[in-house]
Amino acid sequence: MYRKVTILLAVLTLGLAICTPATSLAGANVPVTPIDKILAHKSGLALDEAQIKKLDLINRSIVDKMIQTKAQADIRKTEIDSYTSNWQMMHGTAVEQNIKEYYQFLAALKTLEVEAIMKARAILTREQLKKFGELVSIEVMMLKLEQELADAY
Repeated sequence: MYRKVTILLAVLTLGLAICTPATSLAGANVPVTPIDKILAHKSGLALDEAQIKKLDLINRSIVDKMIQTKAQADIRKTEIDSYTSNWQMMHGTAVEQNIKEYYQFLAALKTLEVEAIMKARAILTREQLKKFGELVSIEVMMLKLEQELADAY
């Protein structure tokens, strides 16, 4: 009975994740992509309208895939937790399979990030890529300084 309820909840969660567009989840955990970081610096990079539209289109597609993949990973994590919480009823093979699938989905999320970077690189000019690297390194340096100051006090 418990397994049937878990499977039913997993199917409902998956259905919700697939049917809900990413834009309606704006208040939820919408993943931040490398393209979001580029678009945040669009004026500093002097992106033209065509580049912005292309990046935005790619970004929406990547975000949709990331949301669906993360939902699948979350389902596997919930199943792993439920299997391992009751040692008397634990099924080792099922847990092992869910662990493998969970990490496959996490790898797929990382692959989507790389896909976003590769597609964005094809849109930006060499100068824009160089400028973006400079902007990001300055941002990272400022964050480190802020963290050091916070740690000092």
